[in-house]
Amino acid sequence: MTLPKISQIDRRYLYILVFIFVSIPLLSPLKLPIPVSEHTRRVYDVTQALPAGSVVVESFDFGPATITENRPQAKAHIAHAKHLGLKMVVVAFWPSGAPIADEVLKEVYGADFPSISGYGTNIVYIGYVPGNEVGMQTFGDNIMAAKGIDHYGTQLGNFPLMQQVRSAADIDLWAEWTSGTPGEQQVIQFVQGRHGGSSAVPIVAGGTAVSVPGMMPFYQTGQISGILNGLAGAGEYESLLNVAFNYPYAQGPSLDAQSVGHLLIIAFVIIGNIGYVISKYRGGKSS
Repeated sequence: MTLPKISQIDRRYLYILVFIFVSIPLLSPLKLPIPVSEHTRRVYDVTQALPAGSVVVESFDFGPATITENRPQAKAHIAHAKHLGLKMVVVAFWPSGAPIADEVLKEVYGADFPSISGYGTNIVYIGYVPGNEVGMQTFGDNIMAAKGIDHYGTQLGNFPLMQQVRSAADIDLWAEWTSGTPGEQQVIQFVQGRHGGSSAVPIVAGGTAVSVPGMMPFYQTGQISGILNGLAGAGEYESLLNVAFNYPYAQGPSLDAQSVGHLLIIAFVIIGNIGYVISKYRGGKSS
């Protein structure tokens, strides 16, 4: 087949080709090297630098539509915080984020969560806090006023951790896993902005690949200390944790497939453009 005739190929054949090539690394991982971006490294370094016993808020502000990107980000960071002996207050300002957080915590801490040693002392899962931006602002000002019980119906005042953590003034790091509003911008405005700025309430965030460009100005100004960029950011973070304490590098096959898919599309674009140029050149000569 000549290059000019490429444009006449039924696109369904291209879809089949993409399906085949993307399936190969999913079935047999290629283990391609993965460079770690600066903003992923910053999430790791900021978290790693926290002394044991520091308090981290893990906020699940996304839903099923972006679970492929946000969920592994949040899970890896919670596993990292657990490994470092950090204390965690887990919350969701999206109702759809609450059941996802419950599943992630059971994966990290075991199926018996919250019936584990340390619940209430080292970790508390508050669950969904209603009110969107208002709920987030109230949470930053007075956690008990935002919601008086945890996700399982126990009074927050019964937990030693919540006697220690009353407001944003008692938080050492806010980890925001988001795909919309409320998200990182609302944390900056309604929590960080009201409680001493980025030095008092550092923020790390994870977003979908299409939303991360909107986060970058806040990263450049220091209002966000680090960012995980979509599935790639989750994979980069997992690779760092894999070196640190053998955390499962679960996103490797997905990233291999993504890389192969991108290369194939680039090849299609190059071949298609070459075919177009040749056909246009031949057409000009014949006239």
